[in-house]
Amino acid sequence: MPEDAERFTRRALLTTGAVAALGGAVWFAADRGIHIGDVVDDLSEGLDGLERPQPGASVTPVPASDLTAYDRIAGSRLHYEASGAPSSFRMGSGFAEKLDASLTSHWQATRWGVPSQVWSYGTWVDLDARPRPSWHHEGRAFDLTSVRTSDDDVLVSCRYDRWGGTSGPERADHEREYWRLAATLLRDFGTVLTYLFDEAHHDHIHVDDGRTPEGRSEFRRTRTQVHGVQAICTHVWGVDVPITGRWDARTREATTGVLADLGVGGRLTQGQKQWHAFLGAAAGYSP
Repeated sequence: MPEDAERFTRRALLTTGAVAALGGAVWFAADRGIHIGDVVDDLSEGLDGLERPQPGASVTPVPASDLTAYDRIAGSRLHYEASGAPSSFRMGSGFAEKLDASLTSHWQATRWGVPSQVWSYGTWVDLDARPRPSWHHEGRAFDLTSVRTSDDDVLVSCRYDRWGGTSGPERADHEREYWRLAATLLRDFGTVLTYLFDEAHHDHIHVDDGRTPEGRSEFRRTRTQVHGVQAICTHVWGVDVPITGRWDARTREATTGVLADLGVGGRLTQGQKQWHAFLGAAAGYSP
């Protein structure tokens, strides 16, 4: 049997089994007054942590001349991380507007005012320089490294490679501000790659709108989203959750408790109301 056909058959069998199990679970839960949402979460736990297919067109590289050069985002002057110099970055207008609105909302949530500087490793890249297609080739991705004041004081550092080896209050401060910022980006974008994704992202947070060209994100329990949820519970809310990237019972219980404390209630998997409330409160939370 060809490999593709074998994979399809195996998946069909798994899906059939899952549907049958779900039907039995619904009857069992209803018979005993158990919340069906918890049962569904438990059944799907084994499939969580995988990056599911998402909406969004495939990447179509564009020349730099098709994009607009921006020297500010959300009112903050852009700087190039490699040199530290004020710089302009080319982005698609739709992506730039979305990023601008997202960061502006973060400035408001943190009550910083408008930070003087946002540092980045860049946005658009030439296909010849980086042959593997990514949303950078359309100017729809941004690699964020830090947010700073006019005195060059760092409000948020995304340079885990620099502070990841520290400990104590200094490490806690970096983690809290990093994940508060990540919470805002996770709310607004479908793809947010943090230092938990891989070593290549230890020196920046990558954000793109490939999965969310319009509107805000939904909680699809992808590995990157669950990593974010677990880290936010641990480093912002002070609820210790193992950071595994899997939507497990411990994570579900922790997030349900946070939503209850916020007065929102429900479960994180219920919909955008709970998902955005969890992230929005984390972004503006002051311990």
